[in-house]
Amino acid sequence: MDTKIIIHIGLHKTGTTFLQQEVFPKIPNINYQTKVDLTTKVEEGKINLFSDENLDGGSYRLFNTVEQRYNIMENLHKLYPNAKIILCIRDKDSWLKSAYKQYIVAYKSCSFEEYKQRIDKGFLDFDEYIKRLNKLWTNVYVCEFIDLKRSPVKFVNELCDFIGVRNPLVFYKTVYKGITDGQVKFIRLYDKLLPSKIFHLPLAFAIKFIRKDSTITNWLGRKE
Repeated sequence: MDTKIIIHIGLHKTGTTFLQQEVFPKIPNINYQTKVDLTTKVEEGKINLFSDENLDGGSYRLFNTVEQRYNIMENLHKLYPNAKIILCIRDKDSWLKSAYKQYIVAYKSCSFEEYKQRIDKGFLDFDEYIKRLNKLWTNVYVCEFIDLKRSPVKFVNELCDFIGVRNPLVFYKTVYKGITDGQVKFIRLYDKLLPSKIFHLPLAFAIKFIRKDSTITNWLGRKE
């Protein structure tokens, strides 16, 4: 078998946790990793599949700029010029609302309007992102989150066709739900009463623990 390299670069909030837990690890003969850097190992004769949504530049974080996205993209191409690239996108309004909710859990609360004003609008230019990806790589697969929601079996089948494997046995379920509007109000009230980031950290951890966030469960698994 030829050595293949497939890189899933996000976006955040487009079903990445489902793919990372229920699809990618179950592919036969896979070297699957969720972090891409200079230490990432490529195994000969295997399908090397790397999935790291942070490769999109950490788009939902207010302290990042779109230039970080394109710098990462250029560096990734230097490392893996012949890779196949997977990018999942989402309706911009829906993505923005979901990104906002992730931000206020991970960092600190602000209003949705404040978030919209402060985020680098370049992160919402998916067409430009896709255009630049296609300039660097010859095999770029763009899928849409709405298709995963509407027809998950068809979505996974088509994704696996691009990877070049048969659809593994997948348990189709919602792995990680976004927080509710009520929980948004609670977080904002909590941060208003206790505005220090020191107090926000235990709240963020508690929310992630209750919701069985993969970053927490993976950390607990390593501790055990």
